[in-house]
Amino acid sequence: MTFLFFPLSGLLFAFGLYRIAQAALSLPSGKIIKAIKSIHGRQDTAKRLQNGLLPFARLLSKLFPMSEYKQKRLQADFSRLNIAQTPEDFVGAVMARSLLLVVIGFLFVPLGIPWLSLITAIAALLAYFQSMQTVRKKMEAQNREIEAELPRLVETLNYTLQDNRDMLAFFEKYRHVAGKALGTELDRLILDIKTGNQQAALRRMDARLGLPSFAALCAVLCGVHQGIDQRLSLLMLEQDMRTKEREALRRSMEKRPGRIKVAAFILTITMILLFMVPLILLIIENLQAVGF
Repeated sequence: MTFLFFPLSGLLFAFGLYRIAQAALSLPSGKIIKAIKSIHGRQDTAKRLQNGLLPFARLLSKLFPMSEYKQKRLQADFSRLNIAQTPEDFVGAVMARSLLLVVIGFLFVPLGIPWLSLITAIAALLAYFQSMQTVRKKMEAQNREIEAELPRLVETLNYTLQDNRDMLAFFEKYRHVAGKALGTELDRLILDIKTGNQQAALRRMDARLGLPSFAALCAVLCGVHQGIDQRLSLLMLEQDMRTKEREALRRSMEKRPGRIKVAAFILTITMILLFMVPLILLIIENLQAVGF
């Protein structure tokens, strides 16, 4: 027991000295150090895997360089979506994940399950194309949100221009009620107008969005900046946008799940019965009245 007592006493004495020094010198505790290390949030498994594959992804991006047009298009999309990752790293990471999945699939060959390797390779190919379409789908969703709000912006602009032609003041006021997607673009537009030319700022926003409806609005606003009375053009543009919005809603409803079609079918049958049952009862009463 004696040979255990002295080491244990030494450990307790050392721990006591450490606690005294920590209190006297204000040394950070283990919890504080851990909190500082995870100040940006704990990385999940997917994030750690992405960081681990980053060197391989950069190698793949150098071995398979993308075209200049694709690089500029992805960079513009990343800028609108506030993605800090470069297009080369993004494409390289997608390729690296797909190749890793293919390599994992080859492990099934020695196990005597070659068909599972084929399925894994097909899954890797599908995962590659799906990941490449992720940015485009986000951009399409953002564009739909902006297009849905443009008619309200044009309507408000048409009422505002009757009293004031200050476009900067209008955009600053409308920014407070704008949606998230359009609000982000208006922030950039307001900054461009304050630091440069208004027409150039509008055309840069038109180039970023690439929407036909905003291109027409940009042409009208450039005319307003030049002193041209564009109230009639704004009214026609608003009606055209409202029509396109209704068409977009109709197409969206047509793509809804089948339960809406089932509900519509049930409603149709109910309406038919609503008109047919009284008519059938009336016929039966008339037949009974004549002796049938």
